[in-house]
Amino acid sequence: MFDLSQFDKTPVFVPDNQIGIVLSLPLACVIEDPTQPRTEFDADELTKLSEDIARRGVQAPIAVRPPVEGLYQIIHGARRFRASGMAGLLSIPAIVQVDEVAFDDYSQVLENTQRDNLTPLDIARFIQKRKALGESNSQIARNLSEKPEWVTYHLALIDMPPEIQHAFDAGQVSGAKAIYELRKLHGKDPDSAKALITSGEEITQVRIREATTPVKTPQTVLIQKNNVPEQPLTVTVERLNSGDELTASSESPESLASPSVIGIYQGAQVQVLFQLKPSEPGVVWIRSPEAEAQREVLADQITLSRIEEAIP
Repeated sequence: MFDLSQFDKTPVFVPDNQIGIVLSLPLACVIEDPTQPRTEFDADELTKLSEDIARRGVQAPIAVRPPVEGLYQIIHGARRFRASGMAGLLSIPAIVQVDEVAFDDYSQVLENTQRDNLTPLDIARFIQKRKALGESNSQIARNLSEKPEWVTYHLALIDMPPEIQHAFDAGQVSGAKAIYELRKLHGKDPDSAKALITSGEEITQVRIREATTPVKTPQTVLIQKNNVPEQPLTVTVERLNSGDELTASSESPESLASPSVIGIYQGAQVQVLFQLKPSEPGVVWIRSPEAEAQREVLADQITLSRIEEAIP
């Protein structure tokens, strides 16, 4: 068995042309540091990274110690090393480092805590930039080794309603999916969303779901049958979200010559332009009555209000 302690005590001569430059090292000649601070590796994250490496290669070289008996021990880059093996690569770009003071276990901790520290808003702005370049949600998700809904969730952080922006700035709501769900609730039931925000408590996905679920309110009615004195009967009905209406159906409804779909988006009335083709699944075109400009928004953030005959 190879003695790993040799890395601690054996002076190694490294040619000048191998220090500080990127080398292509065979994976078989690279080993991990058994004393590194990172002890857990998320399987899903490793899979995503391996898929990205298989598509684009290793974008940042790993750092290794000088070789001992032909083996290079990793200083930084264990995740990239493992993901490269999963992707089927035979070699990996690496830089040989000889300054053990600059690259001790403190540097390993800092490297692990400082990497992947993009906030959800940082990610949202990046996605917005890529969409401005003409890329679709699906393209962006594929290039980031994420699912399309992950991109959708982060886009909810762009142009948030003032109340949600305030809650986000205050740290009351943080996760991209929670913000997405809160915006959806705000579009369908602004009062419930505002109640969550003004509570001052942390807004979790569970609390949002509870606020979204219709409340069943018991009501008492009087019934009379076969001359039996009226007896109270308690029945349960569901409270409708604001803006919902009950209408009677007809077996032979009339057709609309030019239907106009009206919905509620972020508390305001909008016209859904269903005749315009969306750029991708999950979005629709809308237009506000006070503005002629039309724009695409997430379809599930719109509450259907009514369908009527368009006025010429």
